[in-house]
Amino acid sequence: MKTFLVFAVCLVAAQALTDEQKEKLKKHRSECLTETKPDQQLVDKLKTGDFKTESEPLKKYVLCLMIKSELMTKEGKFKKDIALAKVPNAADKPAVEKLIDTCLANKGNTPHQTAWNYAKCYHEKDPKHSIVA
Repeated sequence: MKTFLVFAVCLVAAQALTDEQKEKLKKHRSECLTETKPDQQLVDKLKTGDFKTESEPLKKYVLCLMIKSELMTKEGKFKKDIALAKVPNAADKPAVEKLIDTCLANKGNTPHQTAWNYAKCYHEKDPKHSIVA
């Protein structure tokens, strides 16, 4: 899945991000760092799949990325239809949908906890297309 990783965070597309999508994701990351002020070292650890250290600013950073990537609302509702629309190969959609459903099963009690749980799950199952990678 493309658009900014789509997380990023996000979907099982077999293709790499375009240069334009990489630039958008870079911009979103910068904006979210400024807005949520997480520890930069913890953000860097996320890129390698290290979700061991949880902090509120870090969770809010992940939610921010999901919102800016148009994958989640600020209330923590995942936009599955939008995510699936970003999958470039129609044949990949069933697998992507199954992965999304699996990762959405562990909802949090706050929007940023839901985003965190989703991103962590997605990264564990498909690190190449994770929004935080």
